[in-house]
Amino acid sequence: MALQADVQYVKYPMNGTAAWKVERNDERDNTAPVYARHRAERKVIAVDPVALCGIALAVVMLVAMVVGLVEYRHSLQQAAQMSMYVQQLEQENVQLQQTYEEGYDLDEILQIALDAGMVPAEDMQRVRLGMEPPQQEETRMSFWDTVTTFLTGIFA
Repeated sequence: MALQADVQYVKYPMNGTAAWKVERNDERDNTAPVYARHRAERKVIAVDPVALCGIALAVVMLVAMVVGLVEYRHSLQQAAQMSMYVQQLEQENVQLQQTYEEGYDLDEILQIALDAGMVPAEDMQRVRLGMEPPQQEETRMSFWDTVTTFLTGIFA
């Protein structure tokens, strides 16, 4: 019988784990600033311009809504102040009306006026004047005169 070689297969948990670990000989200058050494490790994230515009629009709408809410509250406060002011004016009007009606005696005022020499309005002689406005002659403009007047009025 011929001799057979004993072949044993080593089972590694993952393919390629039996590969040699090549250690890199790092001859870079370690005195460079940190940001220069880590520049290559940055990841670039692609931003969708439509999504960015949508986010910007949402922020603008939020700001507009907040400004509208502030203005709305301010208008409600002004309306309440104006309502109180109108109530005060109505009360003052009622008081002034009562003072006017109760404070003056019309018969006494008429007697004082007659004693001062005033004449009642019914006894006055009335004069009526008649007047007729002057008549203007109608002038008929031609079509071209109307057009030129219109254009000069527009471009004057």
